[in-house]
Amino acid sequence: MRDELARRGQVDDLPTAFLAGVTRFGRPPQAELDALAAAAEGLARRLATDDVADDDLPLLTRVLFLSGAADVLAEAGVLTPAYDVLGSYRDNIDRPLGPRLAERPVAGGRRWRVLGRDVGLPIGIPACVLNGGEAWVRHNAGNGWNVLTYKTVRSRAHAPNDRPNWVFAARETRSLPAGAAADVTADPWDWVPPGSADVSTVNSFGVPSPAPGEWMPDLERSLAAVGEDQLLLVSVMGEGDGTALVEDFARTARLAEEAGGTVVELNLSCPNTLSPSAAAGVKPPLCLDADATVAVVEGVRRALDDRTGLVAKLSWLDEARLAALVPRLAPLVDGIAGINTLQSRVRRSDGEPTFPGRELAGLSGVAVRDSALDLTRRLVALREAGGRHFDVLAMGGVTDPASFEALFAAGADAVQSASGAFADPHLARDCVAALGETLPRAVTR
Repeated sequence: MRDELARRGQVDDLPTAFLAGVTRFGRPPQAELDALAAAAEGLARRLATDDVADDDLPLLTRVLFLSGAADVLAEAGVLTPAYDVLGSYRDNIDRPLGPRLAERPVAGGRRWRVLGRDVGLPIGIPACVLNGGEAWVRHNAGNGWNVLTYKTVRSRAHAPNDRPNWVFAARETRSLPAGAAADVTADPWDWVPPGSADVSTVNSFGVPSPAPGEWMPDLERSLAAVGEDQLLLVSVMGEGDGTALVEDFARTARLAEEAGGTVVELNLSCPNTLSPSAAAGVKPPLCLDADATVAVVEGVRRALDDRTGLVAKLSWLDEARLAALVPRLAPLVDGIAGINTLQSRVRRSDGEPTFPGRELAGLSGVAVRDSALDLTRRLVALREAGGRHFDVLAMGGVTDPASFEALFAAGADAVQSASGAFADPHLARDCVAALGETLPRAVTR
């Protein structure tokens, strides 16, 4: 890496580029900024004299990532966060970061049944910017993520929220109690070393989407990019109220089906969608309204081919809400996914909103682990009590093989990771290595 940086002529400029990244969306307290500047300058001096050592790698990773040179890390096989948090949503669509494995990890010939398909180790990435297009799907599938959900799309183009959009929540290193309201402190310059199992993040993208004329051919190419033992769902969202909402969900689901989608997931759970009325702020997840949720699912089920799988994605719901909703959904769907991020109040350490103009954002990672386990266990119990089978796609706090295994042991049929996949693009490989030979409920070998 040192030689590549020297060849590019970037060594001397690293401290300046790093501080520009650190201060892109806010300015740390002067003492913290001075310490970061001194660390970067010392690193640059050691690089210039070829005096770097292995213990410089954590700092080098942070400096290169925030200097816009994460590709140097990835080319060297060094872990780096998978998404460029300084870049825009558009900047990232065709540019997945993080190292790419030379060979896709597989669990021998073992397969698990998910939504009527036989897949490899059932770990994947949910609907998020990490599956924002063909380049991402191809990259993630090659790294061993077998159950992927194409990022939520709409019936018309929708711009993302203003940057920043994704920030480490470095102070949230333990799970909050299930369903707990969170008041999160997260600064745009916060950092968590890649591969950390204690990672949490906050995001506020606002469910951006290209126009159908762009995303439909991209989805078609993405579907062709996954292996025969992998599954790509496509997430859709409607907008409007009442009948208009149902019709827009159905219209978008049909477009996904026309593009070749074999399983459609309904995003009923996003916690950071802005209301068309600026005064109304961030809307609550749709799944909190049981009647509206059922109306959408019924309308989409009628609109789709009977052979197309249908999944409803929920946020965390309390016991009464979930128990009232699931029996109404069970006859209509092939699967229920959850949880999405937890809607949380997110501020910087100086008290200002981390995402300007949007105090509410989505919290994910280890901080929501207990919420994910809680919802998964209750979904499985309701499935068993109701006598109707649906698959459970669980996610939330999956940052290492143990947290993947915990959700699977709770009864999930597949497990997905967003913050974990962001912080450790090789997490799927580690899960295959740790559990590929022992994970129960395999259907073939």
